[in-house]
Amino acid sequence: MNWRTKTEDKLENFSDWLFDNAKKMILAIFVLVVAIGSQLPSLKVDTTTEGFLHKTDPMRVEYDVFRDQFGRDEKLMIAVKTKNIFDLNFLEKLNNFHHALENELPNIKAVDSLINARNTYGIEGELIVEPLIDSIPKNKDDLIKLKETVTNNSLYENSLYSEDFTMTTVTIDTETYSSSGPLQETESFEFDDELEFDDELEFDDELEFDDETISEQRLYLTDAENDEIIAETQRIMERFNDSNFEIYLSGSAAIAGIFKQALMNDSAVFISLMMVVIMVVLFALFRRMSGVILPLTCVSLTLIMTVSLMSIFSAPFTMATQIMPTFLLAVVTSASIHLLAVFYKDFATTNDTKKSLRYAMGHSGLAIIMTSITTAVGLWSFSFSGVAPVADLGIFASSGVMVGLIFTLVFLPSLMSVTKFRPIKQRAGKDGQTFMDKTLIGISIFATSRPKLIISVSVVLIICATIIASQLRFSHFPLQWLPEDNFARIATEEVDENLKGSLTLEVIIDTEKTNGLYNPKVLRVIDDVSQNINSISSGNMFVGKVISYIDVIKETNRALNENRDEYYAIPDDPDLIAQEFLLFESSGNNDLASLVDSNYSKARLTLKTPFIDSLEANTFIDNAQLYLDQKFGSLAKVTFTGIGTLMTVTFEEAIYSSAVSYVLAFSLIAILMVLLIGNIKIGLISMIPNLLPIIILSTIMVIFKMPLDMFTLLIGAIALGLAVDDTVHFMHNFRRYELQYNDVDKAVRLTLLGTGRAITLTSIVLALGFLVLTFSQMNNMFDFGVLTASAILVALLADFFLMPAIMKIIIKDRTSL
Repeated sequence: MNWRTKTEDKLENFSDWLFDNAKKMILAIFVLVVAIGSQLPSLKVDTTTEGFLHKTDPMRVEYDVFRDQFGRDEKLMIAVKTKNIFDLNFLEKLNNFHHALENELPNIKAVDSLINARNTYGIEGELIVEPLIDSIPKNKDDLIKLKETVTNNSLYENSLYSEDFTMTTVTIDTETYSSSGPLQETESFEFDDELEFDDELEFDDELEFDDETISEQRLYLTDAENDEIIAETQRIMERFNDSNFEIYLSGSAAIAGIFKQALMNDSAVFISLMMVVIMVVLFALFRRMSGVILPLTCVSLTLIMTVSLMSIFSAPFTMATQIMPTFLLAVVTSASIHLLAVFYKDFATTNDTKKSLRYAMGHSGLAIIMTSITTAVGLWSFSFSGVAPVADLGIFASSGVMVGLIFTLVFLPSLMSVTKFRPIKQRAGKDGQTFMDKTLIGISIFATSRPKLIISVSVVLIICATIIASQLRFSHFPLQWLPEDNFARIATEEVDENLKGSLTLEVIIDTEKTNGLYNPKVLRVIDDVSQNINSISSGNMFVGKVISYIDVIKETNRALNENRDEYYAIPDDPDLIAQEFLLFESSGNNDLASLVDSNYSKARLTLKTPFIDSLEANTFIDNAQLYLDQKFGSLAKVTFTGIGTLMTVTFEEAIYSSAVSYVLAFSLIAILMVLLIGNIKIGLISMIPNLLPIIILSTIMVIFKMPLDMFTLLIGAIALGLAVDDTVHFMHNFRRYELQYNDVDKAVRLTLLGTGRAITLTSIVLALGFLVLTFSQMNNMFDFGVLTASAILVALLADFFLMPAIMKIIIKDRTSL
């Protein structure tokens, strides 16, 4: 007796124990679910760009340091389009709009627009820094003067006005930290009463302790607060929007908010539709209410448990984990179908619940365990990803599958034990066979009578598909996840076209010296870089604007020299530079705080760029890093950071992580197949049909020009885990019948008759489950749903035709197994 037979015997005995203790087990499981489910309301939602990286990731750590120092770079950008921005009525309305935002929005630092843009000039040697528009122009002369002032300042072009003067921007600078209080308390410092100090020890009078830093770590602006800002902004926009005051909301913060809105709306739709699909399929399959209610109870409790575990371990609900509820509903339902199908078929003969349950557990229990493990392994391979949401998907989706396994083999049999069933005869023809039985027998005859033809066609198909799949292109363009008519996508494209960029890349110039930014050499390199960095741009990438403290020093120098344009330059004297900085700080304007650190050792360069494919942006960042390192040499250390940089790094990390996941998933699943079948050769060969769905999917993506992005990268490992499920059920039953009858044809026929019906219906449930994603507001989820459903159906065909053909060729007699 081998381990498989022993396991089946133990499952039968376990079934008897469950039958005798069903009520106790049901009560215990309900208590457990209620206890863990109580944490469900604490679940957080995170669609932020920085949330794609682990908190300990070096890039994430650098970004946290950056925003602690310079503030949050993820701003809301509002573009306002009109016939001519230099119009009296337009400026009046812009002023009202600006102040409405300023007065009504929560958790914001400032609102910046033409109304309060920095205007620096000098009067008799005195530096004046004031808002650009002190009072709204009342006549054409005032308007002409304003236009002249604006157009003479290169800082405003493509920032506050477009080249054709039809568009201007209003930028909302949000708070860096949350208003809801500190993230966590840290241990306070206490001095030991017995601690003694050396009398000669001296303390620096300038030494200060930051009580806030010591006592607490502050919480960054939360997703909920960002949502509130966006919602209030949209309400204000509705009040002011008209045909001559067209308002567009863009910027990375707005895009993140739109993603979250879509995620929340889609999740509710997905779960609702999936529930309907499951109920329809289950009722069509079993034609009894118990066949609907029992599996639904299992999958519902599985979902509650899994999502509650996310809450307990502080894992947020994200764009990646959005697919998890639908996935678990389909997978756990499929496992339930395998158990119930065998139970109902045997119950129709025995009319004995305990006996039929024992038979079903012994017949399908091991296969259900193995399929759950292979599915979990496919998902678990993502847990090593450097992309935090993907890692969370790997951890909690695989955990959910195992929780579902426990419910399927413990809770479901317990419910079945206390349920009163009535036998229902299957609709069959005169020969006692149903339509599906006849179809499955026909498939088995075709597959075993023409194995060489099937294998030859499959090989040709694989070769052709592989050639086409080699043309697959990588791409990560989150903006294109939104529909073409989505207001945020339209706004971003308008801003990119008219104002030369809607996103920013942040660059930190670190001289590693106090007052190092006073060095004229450093300033001149920054000035040179600002003017010439587009020389390394290519394709759709360009830098529309560079903002830095160089603008401040040039403006100040000109203002202190009778506003003469020839002095719009960098002084040669470090002491003069220091003096001009001091004068600017004394003017009451605090713009320098977001451009340099307090020690004047670090400076921030903001590169305004369009929202483009992350691969193009990543190429630019790599080239720019080399360019800047060469320009600055030993003068300063250059580092890229900010939301735009994190967005590009995330996809690069996703590509590497996916490659590791695929290798890990395939290796572990192959080992499990060998263990199940008990033969290394046949176990490895049985993996071949499971690669077919991945190859076919790649071909479909090339034909329909679907990019291989962060979400489609997930499909391979998920599809492999799901495809193997059918193979496990097929091989588990085929091995049993081949050892019993020593006849491949008969073993295939009995396998398809015994488990083929359940395999077909579970594949339909899984495919429909993923097709539910096509109702998403997001294009990437639509592609994910279609491709994964296609993979499941291809896997079904491979197991019904290619797998029997392979077995016919390689199995000579029962000794082969």
